[in-house]
Amino acid sequence: MRTYDKAFFDQGIDRRNTACEKWDGMAERAGHDVLPMWVADMDFPCAEEIMEAIQKRAQHPVFGYTSYDRECAQALLGFIERRYGLCLPLESHAMMPCVITGLKTAVLTLTQPGDGVIVQPPVYGPFYGSVRENGRKLMECPLNRDENGYYTMDLERVEDALKAGAKLMMLCNPHNPVGRAWTQDELTALWSLLKQYDCALVSDEIHMDFVLADRPFVPMLSIAQDESDKVIALTSASKTFNLAGLQQAAMLCRNQKLLDALTKQMNAAGVTQGNIFAMVACEAAHLYGDQWLDGLKDYLRQAYDLLAKELKQRLPKAVLTPLEATYLAWIDMRAYGFSMEELMERTLAQGVAFSEGTFFGLDCGAGFLRINIACPHSHTLEAVKRLEAAIKA
Repeated sequence: MRTYDKAFFDQGIDRRNTACEKWDGMAERAGHDVLPMWVADMDFPCAEEIMEAIQKRAQHPVFGYTSYDRECAQALLGFIERRYGLCLPLESHAMMPCVITGLKTAVLTLTQPGDGVIVQPPVYGPFYGSVRENGRKLMECPLNRDENGYYTMDLERVEDALKAGAKLMMLCNPHNPVGRAWTQDELTALWSLLKQYDCALVSDEIHMDFVLADRPFVPMLSIAQDESDKVIALTSASKTFNLAGLQQAAMLCRNQKLLDALTKQMNAAGVTQGNIFAMVACEAAHLYGDQWLDGLKDYLRQAYDLLAKELKQRLPKAVLTPLEATYLAWIDMRAYGFSMEELMERTLAQGVAFSEGTFFGLDCGAGFLRINIACPHSHTLEAVKRLEAAIKA
């Protein structure tokens, strides 16, 4: 069995010329080679156990219509119970291609055109699109931010939106891009408020396995435990085990009537079965991937420490938000006086690509960069050097 230690992750892997959006797609758009620190996937090989499972299935030379495998769902539920103490029945699970499918399905199922949906900027861009593209009203309740870049929920704003008639809230737990791992107390206070106003909740928990702080991830379904609660959790092995190209995610909901309605909505759009290789890979990941994941998390903690050290030395006016969860660092570059457009032009000219802050919110993201540190430490170091050159050019 492979040892998944610093030496393993330091090796990285060459992803060029593999139809890789992160590397090949960015190089094509930029018109030259770029060190890509943007989109949220990782520059590490998958766990050997996942590769072996895929290769074994590939040896059978028929890849016909696929029936969704109960063992795959049971592997995920077992993984969640083993790591987070949350026990859910098999009936609470539904398969879908990706978490964004789940966000849009929740909007279509739980709201009507014109209804209000709460989001907490700065937040993952598809939250906005899931609301606007389906003719719903976006109700923004921005997070509070202190002078050290630490974010908290503004429950007064949330309650104002609830009083104004919001029917659904989209929660990012853990939060992308600000790296918060919401605590038991924070989630309990939020759910108490939502329940008071009979507002449904869909919780994007795709980063659940990347809590780097010295406390566990808190699943929303461990807070909202009643079978009548209108709470949906979305997750996927795609982020945790770097399987996004295989297109499989999970919707979890204790409320059987609601889950039936969500499934009906997905079926109406043709979401009825899974990718055979995705099912095999996800099952192997959830059964055998713990050692790889634990090694990865240690490596990410070291990567964040490296990033913080280098930024402090090279760009002392940059404010790095404390990273409790995810592998995505959020950096406030406003003190250097450049517009978002100028920041992106300067960094690309130096051969490095970050996610622009305005993707996560036009106002609260302006002047910020998001950097993906799920790569060899040498890439993180080089990215900071290029960022320094871009600012000082």
